Amino acid sequence: MKLPVRLVSLLASCTPAWAAAAEVLPEAPRSAGNVGASGLWVLANICFAGMRAQNSPRAGWRIVAFLFGLPGTLVTYFVVAEGSERAYGIDIPRKR
Repeated sequence: MKLPVRLVSLLASCTPAWAAAAEVLPEAPRSAGNVGASGLWVLANICFAGMRAQNSPRAGWRIVAFLFGLPGTLVTYFVVAEGSERAYGIDIPRKR
C-alpha cells in the first residue's frame, strides 16, 4: 500500500514543473482550418499562374482561381506573361 502513496506524492511534486513547462512551450495550432485556407490560396495561385502562362481559354476557372488567390494572383497577373509557357522561372509547356 505504500507504493501508491509514493506514486501519488511523486506525481504531485512534479505538477509545478509541468505547469512551468506548459507556460514556456508555444501554443499548438488549435485547428486545421487555417492550414486548409492557406493551402487553397497557394493552389489557386499556382493554378492561375499555369493558366496564364499557357494562355488557357477557360475564363471561368481563371476568374475563380484569381479570386481565391488574391492578392498573390495580382502579382502573377503582372509578372507572368500571357502565353509565355513560363511562370516564375518554371517551364510550363502546353500539351501538343
